[in-house]
Amino acid sequence: MDVQRLRGEITWLHAKLDRKRKRDSIEALELRQDIGERLLELRDPATEAWLREMVADQGRVFGPRNVIALTSWYGIASRCEEAGRVDEALALYAWLQGAYAYVLGQEHPMVHHCRVAAASTLHRAGRYAAAIDAYRAVVEPPVDVLLWIASAQAELGRFDEAEQTLREAGPALHDDVQAIRQEIQALLGAPGPWITALREQPQDPDDPVKVRAELAYALFLNGEFAEAASLAESVLQERLVFPGPEDRLTWESRLLLSRVLTETDRLADADHYARAVLAAGPFPPGHPVLLRA
Repeated sequence: MDVQRLRGEITWLHAKLDRKRKRDSIEALELRQDIGERLLELRDPATEAWLREMVADQGRVFGPRNVIALTSWYGIASRCEEAGRVDEALALYAWLQGAYAYVLGQEHPMVHHCRVAAASTLHRAGRYAAAIDAYRAVVEPPVDVLLWIASAQAELGRFDEAEQTLREAGPALHDDVQAIRQEIQALLGAPGPWITALREQPQDPDDPVKVRAELAYALFLNGEFAEAASLAESVLQERLVFPGPEDRLTWESRLLLSRVLTETDRLADADHYARAVLAAGPFPPGHPVLLRA
């Protein structure tokens, strides 16, 4: 992700918007929508407020169930989920599913996307059993939904079920299936293959530190605490710059660093990060990460 390019585009769009006489004209709303899309991509803390102000005008100009307004509500739902407001996100996805079905038809892809987004929200909230049920309820689910089901089953310790689900995925997703199998092996006490695979894996252009974060966790599971701590610290420092200090990904990085530091002589630092996550992290009550903190 080219953060600087996106920031530059937002500045340019704001300059164009400032020249409009009315912020609720068609052209102004299009510019505001373009800005909102880039804020979403950047995971900017101001995104939700921007979208809520915009969707009020979109609803008044186009109608509350116009596809343009529904797109903004979808973005708001995603930000609610990222902020740990799980029930609010689920309610929005349920409403959006009905609205999209009414406007575009029951078979439209956006109806499907809302179902999957709701299941994914449950998954990320640590409600794994409910997430599995929600994934399985998706009408004609794409095969990659099987990967998410297997991941949730593994989180519940249902490893035999996870393996059976992975077998259903078939050869098309071989690399993804292998990655989940390696992670399950790591959780069962054999992280070596996962570590080897992560060291060889190229970085994700949309999230350059993701692989390093996973490697730090795998090394932690393998008892290689010095390297794990160094990697976890570098991940946190980059997350603080982007997507920012209050983003969910950054809080997850703080928790990872806390867990690693508990196995070193830096217990005070570990305690500091753990208490910060418990006090201010965007995780709903009862989330498994809070138990780890």
